[in-house]
Amino acid sequence: MSFCTSNYRVTLRGRPILKGLDMEVSGGRTLALLGANGAGKSTFMKGLCGLVPAQGSATINGTPLMDASPARRAQLIGYVAQDLASLDVRLSTYELLLLAQQGTTRGWRTSQNARRKAAEMLELLGLQRFSEHQPGQLSGGERQMISLALALVRSPRLLLLDEPTSALDLANQLQILDAVSSYTRKHNIVTLAIFHDMNLASRYADDTMMLHQGHVHCSGSTGATLTPENLAHVYGVDCRALSVDAGTFTAVYPVSVLTPEQRAAH
Repeated sequence: MSFCTSNYRVTLRGRPILKGLDMEVSGGRTLALLGANGAGKSTFMKGLCGLVPAQGSATINGTPLMDASPARRAQLIGYVAQDLASLDVRLSTYELLLLAQQGTTRGWRTSQNARRKAAEMLELLGLQRFSEHQPGQLSGGERQMISLALALVRSPRLLLLDEPTSALDLANQLQILDAVSSYTRKHNIVTLAIFHDMNLASRYADDTMMLHQGHVHCSGSTGATLTPENLAHVYGVDCRALSVDAGTFTAVYPVSVLTPEQRAAH
């Protein structure tokens, strides 16, 4: 299992947003997409889902994505977006989990397997208490967790997470990312996650790619990528990166915003 892109590009309203991304991620691994606001992180994911036009090549285990139908992309990709407006529906969380497994099937028929998978997903993410609630009645963080459950219940091969913990408290951040990490390894899928919290990226991402002005600034193992030099270049911030827990985790904390002259030196 692998996910690959080659010369992947996105241009919106005549402005190049992504200018040729090449990547390869093996199954069972999580890759963090990092970069300042406007670097193209969310646009990258939207292009894979067919929500914005993209050029170049993208494949999941050799299956081309760029010319795939919406139904085929939906089979291969689970996408958790920042905008959760689509969850404002008059269905319970459990009903949505059943509906998500219907795919292109017409009619409303639920199998024993679909009911089992829905129940398993509620348990995996600790959402049993929301089973009969409509997501629109819940908090932003709770809706974020339900959106993840809807993405996973269809057994995707590629999981795209756009700031998956932005509305969650610390305990739920750890619970959700632990579940995603375990699911990624167990089912040998590829997970791409956009993070703004460097410490969460360090804790949960096997690999990291930093985007800067539409280009790949650097990529590689997360420990080797989260360096003060890379963070200064991409974010314009003076940071410290400390190795903790016997080198298994890199703790990052910001010190100050760099002046234009200091940033140019990087």
